[in-house]
Amino acid sequence: MADVDIIPKICCDNCGKTVEKQQQGTGASRSFKKPSLWGSCKIEGGRSTDSYGGKGRLDFIDLCPSCANAAIDAAAAALKAARGEDAPNG
Repeated sequence: MADVDIIPKICCDNCGKTVEKQQQGTGASRSFKKPSLWGSCKIEGGRSTDSYGGKGRLDFIDLCPSCANAAIDAAAAALKAARGEDAPNG
């Protein structure tokens, strides 16, 4: 019977994009990891939350490069606006 090489996949927590994990090592010491360009996002806010997590936090363990970059850009823009640096009409 032929050997079947199964490579685990990773799925973006935001958009659902699925790709194969990256392989490290060979043989018995072989392991798999998240692709190097993938990111994650964990933000905890000051809002009160319910016992199910509520809306006081964001916790995305696996984000594809596109969603990871979007999360960073959105957070940077929101923080800049909170500092008052994004005044309308200059």
